[in-house]
Amino acid sequence: MTAENRGLLAARGFPPARRRTGSTGWNRSAPFGAVARPAPTGGPPPSERMHDLDFLLGSLRCLFRTGAVRTARVRPILGGHYYQLDLTHVRPRKKERIRGSWVLGWDRVDSAFVSYYFDDAGIQGTSTSPGWLDGHFVLTGSFVLGELQQHAVIKSDITRIDEDHFTIAEHIEKNGTWVLLDTQDCARKR
Repeated sequence: MTAENRGLLAARGFPPARRRTGSTGWNRSAPFGAVARPAPTGGPPPSERMHDLDFLLGSLRCLFRTGAVRTARVRPILGGHYYQLDLTHVRPRKKERIRGSWVLGWDRVDSAFVSYYFDDAGIQGTSTSPGWLDGHFVLTGSFVLGELQQHAVIKSDITRIDEDHFTIAEHIEKNGTWVLLDTQDCARKR
């Protein structure tokens, strides 16, 4: 609120605005309506298994065999219990840009990684992985393909080349057989 507006309101008998932040009292320096939220307390710390996914943290650029480009900013969320990839997927041939999010975490009960994916093209789904086996991190799950209006089982096979380079081979299940959809060559900047 501008000084002029504050003066006008005060002249008409309205008291100055007071801002409250959480239960710690009044705070005149916080933005109007801002609420101070304490860091979560209690509960177990994040699983050490989340460090298996540290190779994703930072900025990613993935080039698809079919010409598409995916960029992502990857960060830990919810105290490190999950990693979130905020994605932008550009398909030059179709001149379209898709934005989405991919969240990965560790399921302590089933001892497996879990993945949740959703985007503005109507694709959504969940997948799981036991973790790294023989140099591969394979996520397999059920997805809804929005533009095709169908369900699909998809497998994403991640192979690390080095600390900042990995590939992903994505397959779709058709009649009990895995069919290659596309491959990605991904580079990370920390």
